[in-house]
Amino acid sequence: MNNQEDNPIRCYYCDIVDNLPFKCNYCKEYFCSDHRNPIIHTCAFLEVYNKKNHDAKFANHYVSNFNPSPMNILRRIFGIKSSRTELLHLSIATVLVTCVGLSLNQYRTFSWHFLAIFISSFLVHELAHKFLAQYYGSWAEFRAEMYGLIITAISALPIMPFKFIAPGAVMVHLGDRQKFGRVALIGPVTNLVMGFSFLFLSYIFVNSSAYFFAIGASFNGWIAMFNLIPIGVLDGQKIFDWNKPVWGVSMAAAMVLFIFGYL
Repeated sequence: MNNQEDNPIRCYYCDIVDNLPFKCNYCKEYFCSDHRNPIIHTCAFLEVYNKKNHDAKFANHYVSNFNPSPMNILRRIFGIKSSRTELLHLSIATVLVTCVGLSLNQYRTFSWHFLAIFISSFLVHELAHKFLAQYYGSWAEFRAEMYGLIITAISALPIMPFKFIAPGAVMVHLGDRQKFGRVALIGPVTNLVMGFSFLFLSYIFVNSSAYFFAIGASFNGWIAMFNLIPIGVLDGQKIFDWNKPVWGVSMAAAMVLFIFGYL
């Protein structure tokens, strides 16, 4: 059996070494997380991939005859599927994110208010990707990534002045570029909705709760702004490739939220 450390697997598309490569079910080559989707790496069997997705939609009576009534939408939402692997990866990522939150106070103080805002900003963002992708009929699950876990773990050290939260991402298989873009967009949008809600509440309350609401607004603005950067595996790259005006409006809203929350 080959040792992966002796024979590192490189992405067939960009030649980058990936510790957690993805094997394409169609061309059987290995790809990094950026190029795992057959559409992204221009798979030689792209027509087969698209046909399979097309046939799957019409083979499934529930999907092909979906009536967007409130009851059917609820059935779709509560029919979200997960796996033990996803729950394990998400649990590990959440623990590391919690440590990053505690490190902001040098692990000296513990506040349920702060941790609730901090962790929900991460979880709601990732679950929004998953829910919308599965609503569109796609397989979608969160997967931790080794380099992301390491970066997040380093950020959890109290001596680190800058904090980065990138333990993993929701893996999605969608052939429709517009739907793929919407799935990428929904993550930052949830942070914007949460953030502006916190900002509104911070102006209403004049007690100590206003402080936590202001932090929640600024932090959600930062999460949205960071994820909207159009590079690498971040949501911003997918949104930018799909719809540049939408990306521009979203980034501007994130910047406004971050600044006003901070002030």
